[in-house]
Amino acid sequence: MPKTAAARYRLLISRIFLLIMIVVLLFSDNKVSDWSPTYNWLEFFGYLFGLIGVFGRIWSSLFIEGNKTQKLIVKGPYSLMRNPLYFFSFILLMGFCFFIKSILVFSVFFLLWIFIYRNTMLSEEKNLISNHNKEYMNYYNRTPKIFPNFNIYRSFDLNEKMNIDIKKIERVLTESFGFLFLFGIIKVIEYLHLNDILPVYFELM
Repeated sequence: MPKTAAARYRLLISRIFLLIMIVVLLFSDNKVSDWSPTYNWLEFFGYLFGLIGVFGRIWSSLFIEGNKTQKLIVKGPYSLMRNPLYFFSFILLMGFCFFIKSILVFSVFFLLWIFIYRNTMLSEEKNLISNHNKEYMNYYNRTPKIFPNFNIYRSFDLNEKMNIDIKKIERVLTESFGFLFLFGIIKVIEYLHLNDILPVYFELM
């Protein structure tokens, strides 16, 4: 089953959009008053969602990288939902939205996530049905698509082993800590605006 363009280039599209967003942030500010209660809560949830998203992506990748559609993974994060990697990617994006403190940014991020990951999930599900048929349909019927159900969590048995593609995990770790680095870049930009080192030309809603 051929992948859609969005599925094939989702990481490239995401990176290009994040780069554009950083450029926009260089010359803009938000309408939230600095150090107000709203500001502090948005910062808190930004860090919280960012960390959950990053570590959730790493956890999911440990189970799926090197397997993808070839082997059906139904334990760990994949026992909670069928698409944990994309769920935690959404949580990470939410962290950025809280941190940037803009409804406009949230709306654009949300639409981008739907555009990229909806098609990707549909493409991967078709491949899984083709490769695993009845086994996947049983998993499909008992496991939510995107929102976790903690009541059905299943972990590996004590003596059970799993193959891990170290090279792909290294790539995921690099990407994940790169996302955390972006939080630092946003704070530096905010500091430069606060001290009038960088001019602000417009405000984001």
